[in-house]
Amino acid sequence: MKLMMRPFRNRLALRSAALTLLAVAILGALSLIGALLISESRESAKQFKRLGALLDTVEQTVQVACFLDNRELAAEVANGLLANPVVARVRIHQGAKVLVERGQVASPPAAVPLERGVKSPFMPDEEVCRIVLTPNADEIRSAVLEASLFTAAVLMLQLLGIGVAVILVLIKVVTRPITRLSRGIRGLAVEDGQKLEVPAGNEQDELGRLVNSVNGMIDRLGSALQSEREQRLQREREERRYRAIFDNVEAGIFELDPDGRLVSANPAFRRMFRLDPAVDLDSRSVLLRDLAGEAQVQLDTVLRCLQADSAPRHIDVKLEFDDRARWLSLLFNRFEEGRMQGVANDITERYLAANAAEEMAVTDSLTGLGNRRGLSRRLQAAVRIYQNDPGYRCTLIMLDLDRFKQANDTFGHAVGDLVLQHVGELLTELVRKADYVARLGGDEFVVLLEGPVRRVDVEQIVSRFIKRVNEPYAVDDQISVSVGASLGIAVLGEDAGTEETLLHMADSAMYKAKQAGRNCYRFHQR
Repeated sequence: MKLMMRPFRNRLALRSAALTLLAVAILGALSLIGALLISESRESAKQFKRLGALLDTVEQTVQVACFLDNRELAAEVANGLLANPVVARVRIHQGAKVLVERGQVASPPAAVPLERGVKSPFMPDEEVCRIVLTPNADEIRSAVLEASLFTAAVLMLQLLGIGVAVILVLIKVVTRPITRLSRGIRGLAVEDGQKLEVPAGNEQDELGRLVNSVNGMIDRLGSALQSEREQRLQREREERRYRAIFDNVEAGIFELDPDGRLVSANPAFRRMFRLDPAVDLDSRSVLLRDLAGEAQVQLDTVLRCLQADSAPRHIDVKLEFDDRARWLSLLFNRFEEGRMQGVANDITERYLAANAAEEMAVTDSLTGLGNRRGLSRRLQAAVRIYQNDPGYRCTLIMLDLDRFKQANDTFGHAVGDLVLQHVGELLTELVRKADYVARLGGDEFVVLLEGPVRRVDVEQIVSRFIKRVNEPYAVDDQISVSVGASLGIAVLGEDAGTEETLLHMADSAMYKAKQAGRNCYRFHQR
């Protein structure tokens, strides 16, 4: 298998031709299916239209035969209709009475009969009989198949011709020039300044621009190589003392004098603190405290303690840059009198990971809202504010979805999850950014309205939510789910003074809403 696939991996022309033929095959199959379906539909409609025309032709004769109750005339009409190969059976009846019935009994699968009521020639509102034509399913299928095969043959020939033409153009215009260009690149002696030649006829197109770009890159590469040689010699002279350490670690390594000035710093340290690599620490005084952001006071304390004794010291600092904030861990040691060294490690990813884990702990994984733990933290914070300021108020709304279990059992958990996400979005849209929305589990949600909110405003919020949640939620073109909600409302500082009591009061009010007929809200009644 690998041997068979190797030419496709190594040859662009083969891959292009194979992909083109595959695309043509897929397009041909889809087009063929579509053409067959369209042709079948058109031919079937044509045959049924033909049956309708036959009925129009014999309708007046059938009127007379039915009005006169003339079986012979009706039989002649039936025989005439059966002379048409598209008609398999004719039946003319007056209620339960069969006036005439001719033709073969259709075998499954039979075509749908065409039935028409025949009015009286003298009383247009009176129906004298009905005529039923059973189409010849075999004849219709034969006509449909003939028309469909012709359409498919023409379509496949067109697609095959287009595919071959595209492959030939692709090989001539794209793959061959690229192959020649690739061979030329492999044979270039870049160090001698050798360049590629633009293929004839491609001076102004993409290939020509590609060759010019490669030649420009060769020029820049030659200049960069020369510059690199010069810089390498200079770096080797300057970094001979520290190469064994500096070049083999990713941590930032630095030395300080007793005043906290940088004596030396490796490239990793310069990157962490955004210190210009061109800064010469031998000729320019750079204080570490000037690079430490808001941790300057903490850093001064550490350096004073480090000079008093030789015990290692450690601090974490946060640096604010234009693109992002970074957290660094600094470890200090005094290795001789008047000289201090340190190691800096970037702990940003670890710090962010810890924050992300903390965020996940208070976030509902399905809806992205808060969870029970997150709500508990917010309520605890609100209770602390209320204990320090008895005038503080916040409103807790607890809701439970109505008819959700029925929808979940009917359409499955995947649809149920979409409904829960939809409800979470509705709640988030109705409240302020300062408010808190959480899903406690199952189909139970809560909303914490921060600060004092008038009762009439709370009523408007919950009324709008009930109205919107009762609107059918279209999961897709075939599934539409309808749910409702029962809501209970309690106010911290009025109905309760603790987290547990507030939750209990809101939950009790919610069950009163359910007892009142569901799909409504109730405030806690003291």
